[in-house]
Amino acid sequence: MKKIIRLTESDLQRIVKRTIKENREHKRELELRKKLDDVFFGYDESNITSEPGERGYLSQEYRLSKKISPRQRIERINQVIEELENYISDLKYSIGSEEEYIKNPTYDEVWGDIEK
Repeated sequence: MKKIIRLTESDLQRIVKRTIKENREHKRELELRKKLDDVFFGYDESNITSEPGERGYLSQEYRLSKKISPRQRIERINQVIEELENYISDLKYSIGSEEEYIKNPTYDEVWGDIEK
């Protein structure tokens, strides 16, 4: 049995905006992870550590084709982890500066409509 539901225009707008926002957030998360996987393990045209079309920096195939020992691969993995941790620290620092900006009394006047 079908059921008829009445929606106001504002209800529909709110649903569409929420859906778009959720899709964007989910898509960004997946794209970042995919990009990191491509750079470190997969084929990536913009790979700075290998020729275009070669496997990424941490892949087993890269290790074998470049004759990198397990110890050297561990060292590379630790370098990547350290760089990512430094990057995360930088991101956390930028959150602090944004939080300070949010405390500005004119914040809602400038950004209030955008965040809704």
